[in-house]
Amino acid sequence: MLTVSEALSPIDMIEILSFVAAIAVGFVVLSTSADRLIEVASTLASRLGMSILTIGMTIVAFGTSAPELLVSSVAALDGSAGIAIGNALGSNIINIGLVLALCGIIYPLVVSRRIITRELPLLVLVVAFAMALMLDGDLSQMDGFILAGALLAYCYYLAKHSGGDNEDEDEVVILSISTTRAVVESLVLLALLMGSSKLLVWGASELARSFGISEMIIGLTVIAFGTSLPEMAAALASARKGLFDLVMATVIGSNIFNLLGVLAFPGILSGGLAIDSSVLQRDGLAMAGLTALLAICIVTSLAMDRDETSSSSMTLGRVTCSRVPRYKSAIILAAFTTYMGVLALSIIS
Repeated sequence: MLTVSEALSPIDMIEILSFVAAIAVGFVVLSTSADRLIEVASTLASRLGMSILTIGMTIVAFGTSAPELLVSSVAALDGSAGIAIGNALGSNIINIGLVLALCGIIYPLVVSRRIITRELPLLVLVVAFAMALMLDGDLSQMDGFILAGALLAYCYYLAKHSGGDNEDEDEVVILSISTTRAVVESLVLLALLMGSSKLLVWGASELARSFGISEMIIGLTVIAFGTSLPEMAAALASARKGLFDLVMATVIGSNIFNLLGVLAFPGILSGGLAIDSSVLQRDGLAMAGLTALLAICIVTSLAMDRDETSSSSMTLGRVTCSRVPRYKSAIILAAFTTYMGVLALSIIS
């Protein structure tokens, strides 16, 4: 921990400035690469005949979850079970409570019926399934293989339902590039997303340690937040372009991948992870609660769509959608803020 005199040391100041520079560069690269990724991914979806929703739940969602997978796998191999599991759960909490909530406040979310009838119930089911596996206080190697098997089944489901349903087709920017270039550029942009998020997490973590903040707090806040930055950047870029299905697909697909993939690989690689009871009682319940709250906000918004006089509904092409009011996104954000307050109190005590 730096004292006042140490903080004035030229060497320490250079280190702190390097951490700040890493954070700044990470943010800039993250935001610019995410914005370009949305256009390239949309173009690739069009070239391959895939729906925008499917491309969001595969290339964008899985790609932006790569930082969580990397961090959790390394933590598991190092014997840091709390970081490995907490990162997966914490990222899901942030994806809904912060990423999606902020998007919904800035740009009121428009949710298609496919999200409500297919993807949202699947997310709720995966959350319940993962929680059930962890209830015994252990994420065994067998549990890891079960989750990995479920991930393969999920990928098969996406492949089977990959065509059609281009609800936002009229709003999509199609670039004048070949399919090969779109694939290569997507991979490069995903690499930039992962690299910039890793740089940002490193800078924030080192800056926090310089001022004596415990690694526990860093793991539950800085690391979980940092690894969720690609999702935040991609979701905000999608919302700004009016690709609302891509916003929901990115968050839902990422959360499913976090539970089926990010939890699975650490369990498999480490031979099994012990789970602290507080993780399930606090973080697990918070993740499940925010997922349920999201489902309630979306479903109740759809219910208003049945009223022909309701101003909350709108039609995009042939698909009827429902606009989620800003105040519902604010409720989700408030729930997330409450969780962060509880987390802070538990750390202090």
